[in-house]
Amino acid sequence: MQNIRSLVSVVFDLNAGNYNRWRDQLLLTVGKYSLQDHVVQDASAPGYPDCTRMDYVKSWIQGTISDDLAETISARNSTARDAWRAVESQFFSNRETRALYLDAKFRNFVQDDLSITDYCREFKHMADMLGDLVEVVTDRTLVLNVIRGLKDQFKTIGMHLWHGCPFPMFLDAKADLM
Repeated sequence: MQNIRSLVSVVFDLNAGNYNRWRDQLLLTVGKYSLQDHVVQDASAPGYPDCTRMDYVKSWIQGTISDDLAETISARNSTARDAWRAVESQFFSNRETRALYLDAKFRNFVQDDLSITDYCREFKHMADMLGDLVEVVTDRTLVLNVIRGLKDQFKTIGMHLWHGCPFPMFLDAKADLM
């Protein structure tokens, strides 16, 4: 069996804001080996011909999360499904509180000394993290907040973007600002 990190490049950490990317990569990998039922279904498949594969999936989950999270969710005699649910539980616990703080940061974020590339990357990262917390940020809202937080030297182009018809998508606005 391959090293799971060669198949799942994202290491999930509660503070990194990479839950969806990790989840997607892990589910694609277990799907590649037809093992997704061990992760996403509560009922185990009776008489599964190679039950030892379940242990691979559990080790894959533990091998693609941060050490702190792995220690938190680790339980003796647990299944891959148990590990998966424990990771989800850790991520979604206090979801509303984390979303509230992140939304406040998102709405008050300003460019300061950041380059346009770093500024837009940070905004996109916060929008993705909010999406992970099921607080989807529309592309329009993302662009409006990018424009709002620009430093003075970019305000003129920000006003042109704001009044553009049609309203620009995030990638177009970023390209115009660059």
